[in-house]
Amino acid sequence: MRKKILIYILLSVQFSNLLFGNSLPEIKLRNVDGLEFTNSNLSKSEFVCIILYSNHCRVSQKFEFAIKEIDKELRDKNSTLIVVSPNNEKAIIPDELAYSDLSDGVEDMKKRYLQKEFNFPFLYDGEYQTISKSLEASTTPQAFLFNQKRELIYNGKIGDYNEPENLEKSDLLRIYHDALKGKSNFLKTKVHGSSIKSSNMIEIANNIKRKYSQEKVTIRKIQKSTLEFFLEYGTKRPTIFYLWTTTDENSRENLLSLSEIFKIFRKRGFKLYTLCVGGTAEKALINLKHAQLSSMNFHISGEDIVPLTRYIPVNSRKLTPMTVFFGSNKNFKKSVIGKINKQELKKILVEELN
Repeated sequence: MRKKILIYILLSVQFSNLLFGNSLPEIKLRNVDGLEFTNSNLSKSEFVCIILYSNHCRVSQKFEFAIKEIDKELRDKNSTLIVVSPNNEKAIIPDELAYSDLSDGVEDMKKRYLQKEFNFPFLYDGEYQTISKSLEASTTPQAFLFNQKRELIYNGKIGDYNEPENLEKSDLLRIYHDALKGKSNFLKTKVHGSSIKSSNMIEIANNIKRKYSQEKVTIRKIQKSTLEFFLEYGTKRPTIFYLWTTTDENSRENLLSLSEIFKIFRKRGFKLYTLCVGGTAEKALINLKHAQLSSMNFHISGEDIVPLTRYIPVNSRKLTPMTVFFGSNKNFKKSVIGKINKQELKKILVEELN
């Protein structure tokens, strides 16, 4: 089992067996606009390019600019670019999401589509991986170009991995330009990125999540001097101090959000300190265990939270629940009272960690 897990979570290197002349696969997938997209949508297109892409894949993200520019060029010449997301989001383990604020489910695809101002069909194939299986692909990102006869003429990387925004180094565009001039070149290149997560990997992901859920959750007393020490020396990497009470309106939801964020980003150096003020440590521990929050958890008295009070948002009438976020090198970013915006926090963390 351990060997299988390593295979799935490591970045993969892949060389598809598809060669010149392979036909365009049958497409019948849902677009982010909710409409079904099929081969009939391509009847008037000269060339068709399919790119396998995933939100959470850091290599896919590097080529987002290039993908948008390639889309513009193809559309100008009556051709079509289709981007397919092949991952089953349930098969992604938390650590693999540490380079993105979004996962690969349909709703997150819609958010990325708007966030990045995509203007091409963005199709979800996470349930059955019909396209990636037809194309014999196991990695994102990867590009496939088909000519007017719907024959494969390119199979490989989108562009140069060292200069992803330099379109002059894109083998995909070079083959496309040659084809426009009537040349019948075919090129197949190696690709690397993230392994495609299929439905048969869900069990592996669930086993890892189950292991995380069984981590020991503890809480201990902390005093003002120790808190000052953490604020001074414990914020060299992105860090959150969460000040809360067991009676806060958003207590349970916030702890669950922090638990999810902590499990995703901790291996990249993210630190989380939770500080329950007032009440009893025993009751606080019960709440923390329900949230499966295995970060550094403390119980603190009201007079010892003084070092954190300087971060109370202006005009705030409440002290808890307060989330105080530091970027790298003790750089204070923001503090918020109330419900945690999980999506916004993930986005800030990705920017800081990258």
